[in-house]
Amino acid sequence: MFTARSGDPRWLFLSLPFTLLILVAGWFAPTGYHLAADGVRVERRAGARVIPYRAIRAVDREPRPLQGLTVAACRGVFGRFGRFWSPHLGFYRLYVTDGARVVWLTTDRGLVGLSPDRPDAFVEALRRRAGGVP
Repeated sequence: MFTARSGDPRWLFLSLPFTLLILVAGWFAPTGYHLAADGVRVERRAGARVIPYRAIRAVDREPRPLQGLTVAACRGVFGRFGRFWSPHLGFYRLYVTDGARVVWLTTDRGLVGLSPDRPDAFVEALRRRAGGVP
């Protein structure tokens, strides 16, 4: 906009880092979740993340605070995803697009938060698939 109004092309280059940041965030943002043969798959444009069933110790919908310090993560337009830390939860990972529908997985490597479209059905299906996960 500034380039169009002022005619100065330097304004165009000032917006490039912000545009690149938005593109990278969109690349790593979760786009879906499903239960695959090898584990819970978090679909992303950058490639799926798989949480193996054998690593999942428990699953619940207990409300927990999503606020925490960003360690290597993004909190913004595409949701909250990456690694976070808080005094209440310690280190945890989020792949959340909707904070009202969070499903928490307790894994060997800590807590993981997901936000499937139908969280209660997801929890039931995960418990059946993972075989005895509380």
